[in-house]
Order: sequence, then structure tokens, then C-alpha cells
Amino acid sequence: MDFARYVLAEPYFGWLCTGVLMTVVITIASSSVAIAIGFVVVRCFLSNAVVLRSLAFCYVIIFRNMPLMPFLLFLAFGLPALWRDVLGLSLPRGFEFPLLVSGLALNAAAYLSEVLRAGVAAIAPQQLESARTIGLRPSAIRRRLVYPQAVRIVAPALASRFIHNMKNSSLALVLPLPLGMMEVVGQAGRIAGETFSWAEPLIFAAIIHLSFALILGRLLNQWATRVQARVIGIS
Repeated sequence: MDFARYVLAEPYFGWLCTGVLMTVVITIASSSVAIAIGFVVVRCFLSNAVVLRSLAFCYVIIFRNMPLMPFLLFLAFGLPALWRDVLGLSLPRGFEFPLLVSGLALNAAAYLSEVLRAGVAAIAPQQLESARTIGLRPSAIRRRLVYPQAVRIVAPALASRFIHNMKNSSLALVLPLPLGMMEVVGQAGRIAGETFSWAEPLIFAAIIHLSFALILGRLLNQWATRVQARVIGIS
């Protein structure tokens, strides 16, 4: 194997560095959107409206059981075709990145919402009653009492889901992203397509993902340990 030729030489090393950066960007963007969607889904589960609870239940069932790869393929090729057939318009160039982030976020949020819902269910009912007694509104109870404690309770599970979402970012290679937006596995495939040497760039991509998983896992586990210690201190 010749890493100096197929990984460290230009322009291939620059492509891989761009891929590493885009892996980080995709992970942060999709995880942030997934958290927001997850809280919305939990809010629907906590609602008194049967319609909202039913919608949340259907969303979780669908996206927890739908394989991510076919869903991303639908976003990449099926949705633009459907959009064109129905409206007679083509999706604008560069829209692939928001579609990717949305696809990863919708998948991750289905799991995150269940994790957060478990954290909400673990909160002692007496705390909610005490909050109502002192006159807090339901929105204030959720914002100041329910959600912060739920996150602390399920912090280890949340950390695991974030790492899983980072690894799922490698599926971005199925979308026709612009060259400058391809993550590290996509850039490795780009190099392989030009040089016909698959081993070196893919090994580099695998090392990057393994390193990210170990570093992110360590940081998130430290965060989870701290917030869990706060839970124990409160209880």
C-alpha cells in the first residue's frame, strides 16, 4: 500500500481534509436538528391532544423501523423526481446538503425522542405536583423542571445516540453532493474513482471515523458522568 501517493499527496490530502471537516459539520448540524425535533416529539407525547400524541407515535414507529439508507436514497433521487412530476419544478442545486441533514436528523430524532421520553417518565410525580402547587405554568414546568432533569437522567443514552449519528454521516455518500460538501468516506470514494486504489483512502476514512468515535465517546461519557453525578446529588 502506498499512503504517501494516494492519501498524503495533493490534491488527495486536501480532498480528505475537506471530507473530515464536512463529517464534523454534518454531524453537528444533523445532531442539533435531531435534538430540536426530539423535544418537539416529546412535547407532542406529553400533550393532551390525541391527534398530537398519535402523530408522534406514528413518527417514531415509522422512522425507528425504516432503514436509513433507502430513506436517504429516496431523498436523493425519489423526492426530486416526485417534486418535478407534481410541481413541474426541479430542486435547486445545493439542496442536497439540507436534504442530507434532514434525513439524518429525522432518523436520529426518532430514537432521541424515545430516550428523552424515558427520562421524562423517570421524574418523580411529586416534583410536578410541587411545581403546580407553587403556581408554575405547564410551559415553565417543562422548561425549568422536566426537560433539564430528563436530559440528566438519560445522559449516557443520549451520548450513545450522538456517536451513532456521527457514524451514520458516512451514508452521505449515497447523495449527489457537490464535491466540496462530500464527507470523508465520499472523498475516499472520489479518490478511488480517480486512482483505482481503494484500500488507502478507505483505510484513512475508517481511521478518521474510529478516532472521532473514540474522542466523541470519551467527551460525551465525561459529560454524562458529570450530569449523572448532579442527578445523584439532587436525589
